[in-house]
Amino acid sequence: MRKQKQAFETYQTVQTFIDYVLSFYGPQQIYGEYFDHNLKREEVLEAVKLRLENETTPFDGDSVDREIVRDLMLKKRGKPVSGI
Repeated sequence: MRKQKQAFETYQTVQTFIDYVLSFYGPQQIYGEYFDHNLKREEVLEAVKLRLENETTPFDGDSVDREIVRDLMLKKRGKPVSGI
C-alpha cells in the first residue's frame, strides 16, 4: 500500500509540474512562441522523463527544472537553446 501511495504522489507531482510547464510554454502562453504555440502535454511528459532519468541535481519541480525541461524540448525540436 505504501508503494502505491508513493507512486500516486509521484504521479500527482509530475502532473502538477507538467501543468506548470504548460502554463509558460503551452499554446497561447507567455513563452508559447518558443514552441510555435503547439506544445503538447505528451512532449512535456517525455522531457520530464528524460529529466528524471538523467538526474544530476534533485528534482524540485521549480523554475530550474522547468528551464531544464524547456531546453530538452527545444533540443528535441532542433531549436537553439542559447539566447533564451
